[in-house]
Amino acid sequence: MFTGIVEELGEVVGKEDLGDAARLVIRGPIVTSDAGHGDSISVNGVCLTVVDVSADGSFSADVMDETLNRSSLRGVGVGARVNLERAAALSSRLGGHIVQGHVDGTGHVVSRTPSEHWTVVRIALPAALSRYVVQKGSITVDGVSLTVSGLGH
Repeated sequence: MFTGIVEELGEVVGKEDLGDAARLVIRGPIVTSDAGHGDSISVNGVCLTVVDVSADGSFSADVMDETLNRSSLRGVGVGARVNLERAAALSSRLGGHIVQGHVDGTGHVVSRTPSEHWTVVRIALPAALSRYVVQKGSITVDGVSLTVSGLGH
């Protein structure tokens, strides 16, 4: 479980095709400072299991085809920046919302309108997912917890 509050901007330093999966190597010294094999780290909102942690502050994780197809991780290549968050502990503050990291699908940004105090981001969703999004509810975009301020068509 995660909170949707990004801890660190990591960098993809390796990507290997494993046939029906991909192995990502991501540099993130903050999230790897206490990580070990089997721990969960959110990468752009996707819960990934740590396969290996290196002394240089990077970790490896395998991503199944199903996850690559449902998330934005298929398009992530070497040099890409990704949002990272460690799994929440029972003692953690829940500053965002409960994020499982099990991605149902992706939307696309239609527009982004900044103002003095906030930015309005309009996102188009697949029709099959729209019934799960409610006014004043929460949604996770690339691992960031956001509040739904309005619904439109």
